[in-house]
Amino acid sequence: MSRVFRRGELKEAIVAILAAVGATHGYGIMGELKDRVGGGWKPSPGAIYPALVALVESGHVETDDLDGTRIYRLTPEGRVAAARASTDGRWASLTARAEDGDDQFAIGPLLDNFSAMSPHRRRLAGTDQRQLIEEILARASDEIEKTLREGEENG
Repeated sequence: MSRVFRRGELKEAIVAILAAVGATHGYGIMGELKDRVGGGWKPSPGAIYPALVALVESGHVETDDLDGTRIYRLTPEGRVAAARASTDGRWASLTARAEDGDDQFAIGPLLDNFSAMSPHRRRLAGTDQRQLIEEILARASDEIEKTLREGEENG
């Protein structure tokens, strides 16, 4: 599944959802996100709940327990953030990314596969070699970051 949200956008979307619907549970937030983003995108608890925890820690969202169900709602600070955020065109943009996202994938599996399949994985290296290999990997990481940043800037 492609990545629909860029850094920080999922939390912004959750704040917008809570501003619109008031207090709700995590699966209610996921349902609203799915309806608003569309494009066949399906939110996962593995993405939503860490974002909710971060919003609670930042003071934008608070929780209550209602009959054994955790309910989320905006704090006064969260309502201010929601009012400041411009959602004009946001849902359409996210929907377009969800629909066009078939050519975008998380790179984690690529990196995991490289690490797991590298024929060098179990070889031993001396201290000097280790330092050189760390420098090579740092350059590769910089190149990957540059490539991803350019992709985000170009849409």
